[in-house]
Amino acid sequence: MLKTISFVRGFRVPTQKDIDEALGNDASFSNEFKSSFNSLPNPTNDLDWLANYKEKGQTYRKFLDESPFLDDSYSLKKYIYLTLLVNDDRLSLLNIDHLIDYTQRFFQMEVKLLPLFTNIYWNNTKKKWICTMKGRNDLIKEITLRTRYNSTTEHSQIYVDNILNLLKRSVPSDARCLVAITLHDLYSDESDLFIAGLAHGNCHVAAFSFFRYDPRLKFGDEFWYDWKIKKTQSKLMSIIILLRSCRLLTHEIGHLLGIGHCIYYGCLMNGSGHLQEDFSQPLFLCPIDLRKLSQLANFDFIQRYEKLLDFCTENQFNDETDILKKRLEILKNDKQMIQTKKNKNIDHEIKQKTKRLKKN
Repeated sequence: MLKTISFVRGFRVPTQKDIDEALGNDASFSNEFKSSFNSLPNPTNDLDWLANYKEKGQTYRKFLDESPFLDDSYSLKKYIYLTLLVNDDRLSLLNIDHLIDYTQRFFQMEVKLLPLFTNIYWNNTKKKWICTMKGRNDLIKEITLRTRYNSTTEHSQIYVDNILNLLKRSVPSDARCLVAITLHDLYSDESDLFIAGLAHGNCHVAAFSFFRYDPRLKFGDEFWYDWKIKKTQSKLMSIIILLRSCRLLTHEIGHLLGIGHCIYYGCLMNGSGHLQEDFSQPLFLCPIDLRKLSQLANFDFIQRYEKLLDFCTENQFNDETDILKKRLEILKNDKQMIQTKKNKNIDHEIKQKTKRLKKN
């Protein structure tokens, strides 16, 4: 049984009135659709995000005020760019084609793969990761990545800020953001056990690691270099890694597009304080954040959900498939009801017009 932990001091759980105001009065979602989303969960672990951080939340109106991509000066920035920082012997664990496909379906924006980092290898003398990178004017240069290494477990971590600084020099002019994906473990501060990733939002760059998303691995809680393989590969491993990777990537790209942490529902954009909390969170946006994304990408809600449903069905995301089917049914019924009402109004107007003509 999960224990209940208090929210951090000063955090106020939103009321239904707060939630309605955060969504905005002119939103078109029905009550049935909104009720298909779970409420904000209570913390169950001392490390949970809202047990430690007093979030204020981001309303739809606040998003409109804060998002840079709604400004005309950003109209030519159309693409989400991904780049890989992965050595060849681990590349098979990362299904980049599936990640690109899902990211496009999720954001309804075109995603491009940018080949920045090549020939990534371990220098056993320096005990550091080395890569070559295409710079300005297509010049290729070798870069030594800042690395920490433990000789006992032979585990290494790459300094994430090193990667971010390299990305800042390479952001395409038409990019909404540039995201590096790696299967190498990352850290930002010497006190870190690890860091799943880091974004520099103002520079539109981020780097994320899926290393700790491998379900075969077990990690210690005290030392960053303490890990081991706890079980052999299973048929579900590739599904679990893809699901977890899709969740992390879309959450963090959401931040790069200006969507803040959600405190109104159980939502993809909920903050996460540790891996288990991360793994338990929804794959999809709540109505408030869905409305924010629709303002950026101007999509049809039903068509977007249908594309996500096709992906989740094909890749055996069974729980997510059930959720999407339920919400799609609600959205289609709502659309039918609206159309029926419109038809009745049109019929009524025609009848009224006919009566007036007869009188004349």
